[in-house]
Amino acid sequence: MAVNEKPLSVKVARNAAGELFNEHNEFIFRYDSDAAPQNFVSLTMPVRSKDYSHSALPPLFEMHLPEGYLLSVLQRHFAKLNGADDLSLLKLLAPSVRGRVHYQANIDTSKPLELNDLLSPTAGLFDELVARFALHSPVSGVQPKVLAQIQDKATLRMEDYIVKAWGPDYPQLALNEYWCMRVLKAAGITVPEFYLSDDDALFIMKRFDFTSSGQWLGFEDMCVLAAKSRQQKYEGSYEQLAKNIANFVSPAHKVAALQQFFKMLVLNNHLQNGDAHLKNFGLLYEDIHNIWLAPAFDVVSTTAYIKNDVSALTLMGSRKWWSRKHLLTFGIQHCALTQAQANALYDKCELAMEQIAVQIQQALVKEKEADKQQILTHLLSCLTPDEIIE
Repeated sequence: MAVNEKPLSVKVARNAAGELFNEHNEFIFRYDSDAAPQNFVSLTMPVRSKDYSHSALPPLFEMHLPEGYLLSVLQRHFAKLNGADDLSLLKLLAPSVRGRVHYQANIDTSKPLELNDLLSPTAGLFDELVARFALHSPVSGVQPKVLAQIQDKATLRMEDYIVKAWGPDYPQLALNEYWCMRVLKAAGITVPEFYLSDDDALFIMKRFDFTSSGQWLGFEDMCVLAAKSRQQKYEGSYEQLAKNIANFVSPAHKVAALQQFFKMLVLNNHLQNGDAHLKNFGLLYEDIHNIWLAPAFDVVSTTAYIKNDVSALTLMGSRKWWSRKHLLTFGIQHCALTQAQANALYDKCELAMEQIAVQIQQALVKEKEADKQQILTHLLSCLTPDEIIE
């Protein structure tokens, strides 16, 4: 370990688990000698006496690092003082990592916001949120977003919400994501609680890795489970993703998980979401015996901005958008579906698309702003397409 470099203490629930540090250009995680088996930090890193050694920050810990906009904010303001490597960045964010795996005490919540503050935002609110919460936002993804603690007006309990804005390169991204998530919800896919601000500027999503009683659940995205870094999130296939779901999800949840994943894939395909990469799928768990597929999140139609965009991962060796026939074959071969089940699930997705298309058409008639009209028109074309021909 470098001189004067303190290791980062890692905890699971309220229990000490081990230490993370850098030694001879290797990232080392060492479990405490008395760490209990149930205090594993990752499904892929069970408790053991031997160190875990990686040339890069282990994926489980890298999952807590921001990307894109938030990363640039933190590097711009703190790199000179704290260093710009991944472990330095994690140490900077460590006090604010909340979840089953965490590092230090929770953040200060002495000046709480309420949900209505986000739904009816004032000018410059997102910039204010960034200034206030940037250091408290261990959340991945390249678009402008921040993790904000919001007080429930009824219970006065503090809860975490991810608040997303958009830049000039991706106009009306919040509106895009809101309607895409509406489609998934209509198809019976589990989604987090989500909202669109009154001015359509902010997409607001409640964090989903805790229970109604306040218990933190374990969450690991598919980059972690595939032992890949965030730079490798576009490397892989949906076949491998389905295999990981089948391998990790508990038997009691496996059928539902594979059916949900199939529907997610069908709708990502129709919505032409070219950003359905490894980090945008994940698993939740209470313990090693109770693991299930996480709710769907981060679904947008990327072809609204990149006309000829393709799929984030391969399916049957191709990144092109697929026909019903190909998706049904995938469901049968990789999601343990019968022909009848695959057709029924696909039909349910198409029914959801038809229902939301009607609602988008109604919103389009009332919309006066050209950029919003453009997004709604694009989504309408995705939801009422001719059959995709390869």
